[in-house]
Amino acid sequence: MRFCSLGSGSTGNAHLVEGPRGYVLVDAGFSWRGVRSRARKAGIALDSVEAVILTHEHTDHVRGLGTLVRRGVPVYGSRGTLAALGLKGPKVHPLDGETEIAGLRVRSFSLPHDASDPRGLCISDGEGAVGIVTDLGSITDAVLSGLRGCGVLLFEANHDPELLLAGRYPWHLKLRIMGPLGHLSNGEAGRALALLASRGVRAVLLAHISRENNRPGLALETVARHLRDWDGSLYLTYPDRPSAVVEDG
Repeated sequence: MRFCSLGSGSTGNAHLVEGPRGYVLVDAGFSWRGVRSRARKAGIALDSVEAVILTHEHTDHVRGLGTLVRRGVPVYGSRGTLAALGLKGPKVHPLDGETEIAGLRVRSFSLPHDASDPRGLCISDGEGAVGIVTDLGSITDAVLSGLRGCGVLLFEANHDPELLLAGRYPWHLKLRIMGPLGHLSNGEAGRALALLASRGVRAVLLAHISRENNRPGLALETVARHLRDWDGSLYLTYPDRPSAVVEDG
């Protein structure tokens, strides 16, 4: 299976997973035109998507959802996410346990974040599996067990604590970001990935890298220090362009 992050950051998030019946979109933080344009830059000709899976209801993950709903694309999310967005109808489906979506097996699990039942995902086509974990303030047993079996990980490395503390954000926002329901620092991501990498992970894409409180090179360097003995591939995602296309299976 193939995976590409079309863009990740506070301005928008959307990712593509290729399954046996076509592409599934994870989060819809860009317009449909923007999704297609970013996919084209990644070498993917995208005329439609089979479904959209929402990790949570924050604006940077759902900004482009309206167009997809009007086009009749099936929407999946936790019951809390769907309720927060007021989504109802025959094409709206709750994520409960393990769900089959467009020929893919999707396992969802709870994430510690200040949203209505946010979810991490493990998406498998039976041969490979992609884990998607962004927007979380701490690593829990549910996260570690939920990502079991994933060969590719999209994993948050949001901020550098020193840059965040020295930055211009108001104190209450700094506390939110650093809190257990906020966002992972580079070091927290590195320590978690060191545990996960030994489970057969082949590739990691660092996601939701803050423009204000982080640097792509710093995130990469910090995480890489925790993965010295790992022989997989480490990639960046970007707010304004697609990542590398990564395969598993």
